[in-house]
Amino acid sequence: MEIKNVLVPVDFSPASRFAVDFAVLFARKFRARLTLLHVVESVTALTYTFPVEIDKAGKQRSDQALDRLSKMLSPEDQDDLDLQVRIRFGSTETEIRSAIDDESASIVVMGTHHHGLIRRLLAGSVTEDLLRTVPVPVLTVSSDAQSRTLSRVLFATDLTEPSRDGFWFALDLARTVGAHLMVLHVIEPIPLAYGSAISSIDTPEDKRLLMEQARKMLAEFESEGGRRGVVVVSDVAEGIASEQILEAAKNSAAELIVLTIHHKSLIERALLGTTAERVVRDTRLPVLSFPVHPKANRIGSNVQHRASLPDPSAMP
Repeated sequence: MEIKNVLVPVDFSPASRFAVDFAVLFARKFRARLTLLHVVESVTALTYTFPVEIDKAGKQRSDQALDRLSKMLSPEDQDDLDLQVRIRFGSTETEIRSAIDDESASIVVMGTHHHGLIRRLLAGSVTEDLLRTVPVPVLTVSSDAQSRTLSRVLFATDLTEPSRDGFWFALDLARTVGAHLMVLHVIEPIPLAYGSAISSIDTPEDKRLLMEQARKMLAEFESEGGRRGVVVVSDVAEGIASEQILEAAKNSAAELIVLTIHHKSLIERALLGTTAERVVRDTRLPVLSFPVHPKANRIGSNVQHRASLPDPSAMP
């Protein structure tokens, strides 16, 4: 894993200030450049009617934002950082995507907000919209984040072939920051929508085989951790993935959750959400979402792994 540039979109909310704190930690650990970005939203509807006034207002907002960005870190904090600040104009989501490419960002650190039930029923925030679409890892930090250290990392995996890339990322991260790594796999119940068609997979014998296969694969992860000088412990849980991840994070005193991000259709996301998005919304820990790309699944039988089933509530 190589992190050379940490990009932090800043809207000056409490959440983005916490995000900057965590980004500083990452930049120092990896000796990476730290880029603070603020997007000045354009007012397109008024631009054609009052172009001069809009231009002046935009320039004023840009100068103010640049000044605030420059003051987010004390001179002492900046001494050992390769810091740069950027101002862009336009749509926040669009400009963040462009900045990832233009700045060759290795990771994006973003603040996220918790506004209760009403917030969850509305359309996703910029942070959640970006989770499944940007090509680099996204670290989300809530405005009431509990920890600023990284001594214990929890990696949740569905044990599919693409998720192995996520494990290597989590392992390298743990080794770099000197953390212990816990690897969790959750076996979820088969949803009723599919239960009648594949009821045979939920027999006690099939469940036993599924558990044995999962533990065998997790043992490989533990062995690899030992070869790389990282303490890796693993566990298998049963239940709803997001709930089990949050419970494991609490019980293990984890300070960072790492998840792999798979592509899901718009309908799946709209109706059920995703494990990653549910965890991001419900935890007060920072969550690092690592994008993975589809590969041929090396598990040949759906008895060996439930991830081969078309389960819309499966782990990311």
